Amino acid sequence: MAVWRYVIGNLARRAPTAPVAVSPALEDTELPLANLADDYPDTLGGLQWRSDGAYDIDFDLNLLAGSSQRADAPTGWADLLNYLAGTLGLPANPPDWGSYGGRNPALRFFRPSYQDIAVMPGEKLQLNVGLYRPTGASGSTGTRVTVTDLESGKSWDGAAWTTGGVVATQATVDTWLDVQEEILPDASRTERTLYRVVLAPLAASYGPTTYGYGSLYLGAGEPALIAEADTTAIVQHNVPDGATVVLGAIAMTPAQPSFFTVGTSVYTRVWRLSVDMPAGNNVRPILGEVWVGKMREFERSPQLPLALTESDPSQVRLEGSRGRLEVIASEGLPPARLKLDWAVPDTDYVRLRDELLRLTRFGGEPMLLVPSTAFEGARFYHGRLGQEVSYSRMTAAESTEAWRSLTVDFQESPMASP
Repeated sequence: MAVWRYVIGNLARRAPTAPVAVSPALEDTELPLANLADDYPDTLGGLQWRSDGAYDIDFDLNLLAGSSQRADAPTGWADLLNYLAGTLGLPANPPDWGSYGGRNPALRFFRPSYQDIAVMPGEKLQLNVGLYRPTGASGSTGTRVTVTDLESGKSWDGAAWTTGGVVATQATVDTWLDVQEEILPDASRTERTLYRVVLAPLAASYGPTTYGYGSLYLGAGEPALIAEADTTAIVQHNVPDGATVVLGAIAMTPAQPSFFTVGTSVYTRVWRLSVDMPAGNNVRPILGEVWVGKMREFERSPQLPLALTESDPSQVRLEGSRGRLEVIASEGLPPARLKLDWAVPDTDYVRLRDELLRLTRFGGEPMLLVPSTAFEGARFYHGRLGQEVSYSRMTAAESTEAWRSLTVDFQESPMASP
């Protein structure tokens, strides 16, 4: 059977910081760069046109926030003890940013501080953090970092998921311990979960002298949690064929209306999108959706043949006198609708259902669907699952094993004309 592939969990959108235009490029005020990662390619983003035809955008894919976007102000890290006690607000000695141990910025924490990150099954992550125990922190005996799977309650100990696992501990005074830890997925987990990343001083009780520091591994900046990625995509654009497009280390060949490339699997925090327009080309590059993710293969691919329907949901048709028909169409490309059908043994049904529906939160998050080349050539689709899933139980004609049929609607995202 032909293999179908997919990508879920756009890292450009999951990152807590918006894309940033790289000098001397300027962000377009009418098409803000924040639109480059909102899961809807009909919401366009772009840059102002430059006479030399060069455009650069940085995507910081650190999943840990360095601001108050996901946790308590002003650090992005929430207080764990307050959370467990059900107490809102900051503690008496809140975490802060500053220059410590020769690194700027670094996070200072007086009590356990945490962030919760949504993680998909099978997803590998890399934790980069420096730990520091200063001489003045007389009330603590060290600092440590832990990562706990909130679904199972197990913590990563550097080799496996165990009860009470610790990634790393720094007990030496005035010395940075740099940690670069690959966190493998729990093979028994088939659904989404939350990882809780905790930076904490080791102390019998907490106060103004129980502080430690955390920085980016081997340098200044925030601690980083980075997902493994091997796929980049640009969904909806007006970049001409003669342009050069590079996202991180992956070079892409522009194709209309969208294109993607699969490269080597890497952990990269900052991905730079570079668009080098052809000489003499005065078109301002406008991009819809930028994706960085991990390509997966369906454990079982949909059955062929498939019904493919394209329509214009914005079209208005008016019938006038004497049967005259007035048609008002949208300027965008007609989105496609696919009805995906599977036939699976009873033993595989739940796993397939979880893989397809709960990874996308039943359509709450989009999917890059990459069919086999036997279906529509090299085309791929950006869209969401429909509102309904239908299934029935059946018995194979030549076997006593029970089977199920599973049917899911997939609706391609509407694409505006750039």
